[in-house]
Amino acid sequence: MSLFKSIFSPITRGSASLFLLGAICVNFAVLQVNATVSGDEEDRRNARVQASYITRLVKCIRWEENSTERQKNFKIVVVGDETAGLVNSLSFLVEQTNLSNETHFIEVFHFPNSKSEEAIDFITAGTNFVYFTQDSILTVKDVTPYKKGALLLSQGREFIELDRGCIAFEKKKNRIKLIMNVRCFDRRISRVNPVLTSLKSVVEVVNPYL
Repeated sequence: MSLFKSIFSPITRGSASLFLLGAICVNFAVLQVNATVSGDEEDRRNARVQASYITRLVKCIRWEENSTERQKNFKIVVVGDETAGLVNSLSFLVEQTNLSNETHFIEVFHFPNSKSEEAIDFITAGTNFVYFTQDSILTVKDVTPYKKGALLLSQGREFIELDRGCIAFEKKKNRIKLIMNVRCFDRRISRVNPVLTSLKSVVEVVNPYL
């Protein structure tokens, strides 16, 4: 029996398909056009793709009825210094698309390394996504005691396999793949839509404890 009990609403099979289609289109449009670019420009393109993934996940995730996170606005917290424009891309997409999760408004917050203590206090009060930048001085171990039901995101497969994060973005062959830790979705969230997990080129579900 699978431990994955669902991050995706069972009523949104079509939404999951749109999520996948959107993710694929963004991958091709942003990363595969003129793939030979400078390092800084590549980082900015990667940030835009990740922001697109995150905003699509917001539309798909469904919290349990009794979850404290469900009662509040959906909060995306970015911790650590970042220069690639992820925070700006997230804020832009949220504002331009009037993004919401069911009846919840979406809010984006950024805490650079100089405000790490404030970040912990904010996460303790309740949030939904915590994204760790590559330069973040905060780690999964630092945040886990305070995160409650928040899902932890970052870049690289090692974030899942070593740090035991929840969702990671892995760039491979000029495309970004979404890697999801099955253990993060064991209790709080309903059922993963099979449409999502069937498209292996975009999403990979793993159990780092095996």
